[in-house]
This record gives sequence, structure tokens and C-alpha cells, in this order.
Amino acid sequence: MARKPQEIAVLTVNNRTFEDWESVWVQKRWGDAFHWFRFTAAERDTEVTTARGRVPLWTRLQFKPDDHCTVELAGQLAITGFIETRQVAYDATSHGVMLIGKSETAQASKSSVDHKTGNFDKKNIVQVAQEVIAPYGVGMQVIGSIDTTPFDKLQSEKGELVWDFLERIARPRGVVMSSDAFGNFVLIGEHNFPVVTELIEGINIKSCQCEITHKTVWQELRVDAQHAASDDNSCTAASELKGVASGTPTPLRTMRLTPAEQPVKTQAEVQNRARYEAIWSNGTILTTTIVVQGWLRDGVSLWEPGDKVHVYSPMAMLNTALVIECATFSQDSRSGTLTTLDLVAPWKFRDSGGWDLSNPVQPGGEAI
Repeated sequence: MARKPQEIAVLTVNNRTFEDWESVWVQKRWGDAFHWFRFTAAERDTEVTTARGRVPLWTRLQFKPDDHCTVELAGQLAITGFIETRQVAYDATSHGVMLIGKSETAQASKSSVDHKTGNFDKKNIVQVAQEVIAPYGVGMQVIGSIDTTPFDKLQSEKGELVWDFLERIARPRGVVMSSDAFGNFVLIGEHNFPVVTELIEGINIKSCQCEITHKTVWQELRVDAQHAASDDNSCTAASELKGVASGTPTPLRTMRLTPAEQPVKTQAEVQNRARYEAIWSNGTILTTTIVVQGWLRDGVSLWEPGDKVHVYSPMAMLNTALVIECATFSQDSRSGTLTTLDLVAPWKFRDSGGWDLSNPVQPGGEAI
């Protein structure tokens, strides 16, 4: 039986396309350095017809690591990237191929900071990011409002990876490091995206798993920092800076101490760092995994990480807006064509909409 257009995955490598897959797996994530995919194909016919005549099927899959490629799902571009791994298994009667690839930012993220001095004093996070990624040919996007306070003192460590360095300096500025699927690093600041659709129990939710937990939240978040001593800023004024923020109320006192990632200049920076830590800690309160049929949201566009959706599920005690952290598109003969959505509290990705951070409650006033 012929597949519907909205159920076809196409991998294009060096202007050659292939869509006869045994299984399809594509994952797009927010808060990660890259997006990736995995395709498998098994030889079912001894030969296929091509412009050059009849050839063995497996010869059409002679793709190799570092080959540039694009992935389309349901006719829409999902990833621009490269093949990283090729696996082959065969015996006397069968021949199978697996291709694994990533979006283009993966190459830059695994590379070390290549900078003449490694010194970024007096520069803000956007300026630093632009300098660090420049040697690797990837782009950069900014979402929302970014804290562009310059770093008074900032050095990259010898051999430090690009992603690790940027993620390290993003935390004190309240920025979430991410990437898109088309070759750009993304700096996410405070924003408020609109709700794009609804996921409703008994309507378009195929299955749901929800966890509400206080496992990784604290009542108090503290950050300790230091500043280089000077004539007007010395002794404990420079060496014992502290910032404290309230987290999630708990019956017994809990506290998490985080050392500042690099020297700071003002007390306000330390306090902001503690506040951001509280935001992200409380962002772990809820995780929800929802499976839906097909790859398209409302039959129009692919589900995308970062989208905010309203979830209504009385069994999971959910009636609120959540943000898609991860969208996994899959297809095989056993399960069909599915999208698995991992959703989290909006503020984990600096979306200011949704629950009140200072008093997270379920609809009806019942505290989590």
C-alpha cells in the first residue's frame, strides 16, 4: 500500500534522494547543541531500476560520514546537516544499512575554542558568541531579551569546547543555549511565545506520561562569587559576594550552593545568577511525554521544540501551557507514524508565560 505524502521521510545526500526506509527516527531538541536523525533500510529487492539501468538496491545507499544532507518529513524541511555514522550488516540472504547524522552545529559544538588570546574581557555574551563560532561557519540567532551586561573578566580555558564555553557563560546571564536544525546556535532570553495549539485528552493525545516531582528543587538557591580586589573593593567585599533566591517551598529546609562560573563585577550580577538558578531549578518540577499520531501539528506544520502548547488532561492533572523541549518523529512497520513530545514548564526555557514561578499551582489552586 502506498504511503500518504504526510508519512514520507526523504533523505537527500549530494543531490541523491532516498525514501524507502524500514525505520525513521528524527529528534529535534531545545537546549541542546544539535539535532539528529537515524534511518535504516533493508534490501528487499535484488535490483532496482535507475537511470543507469538495473542495479543492486544497496548501491543507492553508498553514503558516508561527512556527506552533507537534508531531511524532509511530510514534505517539510526538518534538518540540514551531515551523516556522521554509517553502519552495515549483511549475510548471505540480507543486507541492511543504518545512517546516523546530526545538524550542522554538531561540528562546531565538539570543536575547541579557537581564539588568538582566549581573552573576552569587557565583551557581552552576544559579542563573545559571535567571535567563538566565527571559525566554524555556523550562524547565531537570539530569541527574546538577552542580558548584555559585559563580562568584566572572562577567559576561555585551554582546549575548552565551543559549546561548553558558551553554555558556561550563558548561565550567569540567564541565557539558555540551544541550536536550531539548520546550522545556527541559539541564545534564548526572556520571552513569551503564544500558544500555538492544544493537546487534549481523548481527542489528539494518543498516550501520556506525566511526572510532577520535587527531586531537583530547593527551598533556597545561593551563589557565591568573587571579584578582583582593587583600592576601592578589597577584602571580604571582593572575596565574599553572595546572592540568594527563593526556590520551591518544601516542608524541610533545602539549600543548593553554586559557585559563580567566573569573576563578577557587581553584587547585582551575583543576585541575578541566583535568581536564574531558581528559575531553572523550578523548571524541573514537571515533565510530560505525549505521543500523537503523525508528524504534522494540526495537519499543517511539523511540531517544533520551543513551541508552547496548551495541555488539557484531567488524568494527569494538567490544564496549562507547556513548552516542547523535544520532538521525536518516528516511523516503522510496528508503530506507524508518530511524534513523541517531551514538554516542560515554560520558564525552564525563559518563557515568562504559564505558571507563577513563586507559587506554582495546578488549576483550582492545588499546590504541586
